[in-house]
Amino acid sequence: MANVVNMNSLLNGKDSRWLQLEVCREFQRNKCSRQDTECKFAHPPANVEVQNGKVTACYDSIKGRCNRDKPP
Repeated sequence: MANVVNMNSLLNGKDSRWLQLEVCREFQRNKCSRQDTECKFAHPPANVEVQNGKVTACYDSIKGRCNRDKPP
């Protein structure tokens, strides 16, 4: 029954854990030779907060619908 509750929370948009992306460890050490589009891990800009090696993605941005102002 717990799985049903968790799935319902996820479907209702209340569980944002799936929006968490792992940040590239090599990128964090300035050693990643891949472009951000080639690496399977996140390469966030300096103004994005990294918590426990992860960043939270904007759901609307993933869908290509984000209208929020982007920081420089």
